[in-house]
Amino acid sequence: MALPQWLHRILQHYQVPFEIRKHAPAFTAQRLAQAEHVSGHRVAKTVLLATEGHPVSVVLPAPARLDLQRVQAVLGEPLRFASETEIAGWFQGCPPGTVPPLRLRADHRILMDRSLAHLGKVLFPAGSLEEAVLVPFRDWYRAVRPGVGRFAEPINGYSEPQQPRVLVIEDEADTNELFCRFLEMAGFSCCGVLGGNEAVKKASEMRPSAILLDLMLPDISGFEVCEKLRQIGPLRRIPFIVASALDDPASRQRCSQLGAEAYLTKPFHPDALAAELRGVLADARP
Repeated sequence: MALPQWLHRILQHYQVPFEIRKHAPAFTAQRLAQAEHVSGHRVAKTVLLATEGHPVSVVLPAPARLDLQRVQAVLGEPLRFASETEIAGWFQGCPPGTVPPLRLRADHRILMDRSLAHLGKVLFPAGSLEEAVLVPFRDWYRAVRPGVGRFAEPINGYSEPQQPRVLVIEDEADTNELFCRFLEMAGFSCCGVLGGNEAVKKASEMRPSAILLDLMLPDISGFEVCEKLRQIGPLRRIPFIVASALDDPASRQRCSQLGAEAYLTKPFHPDALAAELRGVLADARP
């Protein structure tokens, strides 16, 4: 059986690379994990809810269960689990339990438990009981742009991974505090420093998961910070994202040569920063 044409077109439209996985019939995400011989934490399941006749998908790791009250609190409206009849009407041709975590209708909202942002690749049903697709988390996230939050309750030993630690290097105190506040709201643990030399010292102490770096600092430049970090063995591979008011080709080229994962020009939308960080951290996983 070939991948459904509608799913193939969606993935191609958003330029999401994918691998097709064929397996024995799987009626649940946990069964899919067993059929593919992978951890259930690497399989995304879609829990379908209904509000005023419209679908809301919440994407969770297969072993997790939904915290419905949390979803209702975030959306600020009453929700209930969708019936099989409703699901069949919304997503024709998809047997129960096989609706992929993609926006398939104009009125379709998608939320994601933030624990999935720690996956390099994610496996999910492909609209049939015998097929799944494996896609890079970063590409899926950019295509879907789900709302992100804590929507899962622990179950069967499942626990949310530790919050990623981000070191924010920004000399404007107000901007530094703003970045940290937003990142903490987005599910990251954050530490802010105002100078380059302080940043090198702090990075050695905390071993951050990622670094957000301004280029214009009061003591040494962001370029020099990168060069110093690259000389310290344990810090050499920490991914970093540049957030700077500089927008000239020379600065971009030098940052690229130093290994920057992304280059954001101020001002930028906070959601863009969170998306880049989640993608960087997902790609950094083995």
